Amino acid sequence: MKKPFLLLLSVLLAFLSKTVSAQERVDTPIEHDVGIRDPKPKVINSVLLTGRVIGVNLENVQGVSVTNIRTSEKVNTDSRGVYHVNAAKGDTLAFYIAKYSKDIIIVKSVKDNLDLILFKRKVDDLPANHSQSDYNKAKKEDNELYRILEKDAKLEEKWKY
Repeated sequence: MKKPFLLLLSVLLAFLSKTVSAQERVDTPIEHDVGIRDPKPKVINSVLLTGRVIGVNLENVQGVSVTNIRTSEKVNTDSRGVYHVNAAKGDTLAFYIAKYSKDIIIVKSVKDNLDLILFKRKVDDLPANHSQSDYNKAKKEDNELYRILEKDAKLEEKWKY
């Protein structure tokens, strides 16, 4: 009677020891060395970027929310439509205020002011089932309006502040 009991006990202990060993392997985090690491991580040099936001009538637009998508920093334009936000080359800035279309701009240079004209774009008002030709026409009209407004803003020296 002792032999079958001892045999059963030894099988049970062997099974339990393998289960514990397997559990240890599952719970142990796996670390991989995937190659040479850059000893110096990229340092992103943000600077205080300034810009102005004007509207379709070339008026200063106060209260525009300007968000740096990378850093999540949010600022608002002042009464002159001017904003100051920390940004680096390549950052994406999002501009939003209720009565205008949202706008997103990628910072190409931190040395220049980043000025913007906001207006309600026709492409934003297209119905959900619009055709490609309707979209192309609206986009062309939006681009033409922006080009005209930008030219007028330069003539009226709206970008000097």
